[in-house]
Amino acid sequence: MQFKEQNRYPFPLDAVLKTFANEDYFLAKYQLAGAKQIELIESTKQDGRSRITIRRIVDLDVDIPAFARKFVPHTITVTQTDSWDSATKTGRLDIDFKGMPAEVKCDMTLTDQGGETVLDLNFSVKINVPLVGEKLAAVVAEDLKQKFRSDSTQAQKLMGEFASRYV
Repeated sequence: MQFKEQNRYPFPLDAVLKTFANEDYFLAKYQLAGAKQIELIESTKQDGRSRITIRRIVDLDVDIPAFARKFVPHTITVTQTDSWDSATKTGRLDIDFKGMPAEVKCDMTLTDQGGETVLDLNFSVKINVPLVGEKLAAVVAEDLKQKFRSDSTQAQKLMGEFASRYV
């Protein structure tokens, strides 16, 4: 299933892009969001490209329908990789869920709109469960949408601190 979200940041695009290449930003953001056992797995920066992988435990924030309860635990170990290319202002987000047959891939694009930065998120959710996979994907997608919105709120709180370093 395909979904779209959009976040806005009241900071210049280059500052937002540099913030998205900073592992300390992600660690602080996930802590602020209430994740547990946050662990930096990888952080690389080379030739205008960055890649940050973080593992954390998160609560599922949506009501889980009865048909999905055996497939979806209340807390999930998430491994997320954020990759950015500063030349193209595009990124990729890959999310793997431990203990759940789900996969999320998201293409991201940053654009400047009058001194603000817009982040477009085009993501797909794939659930490898016969018969109920699409219904379960809709549940996971709704949780992701809520988390993207919450992520934007958390990012706004932290972005000023981090982005101001690059302005």
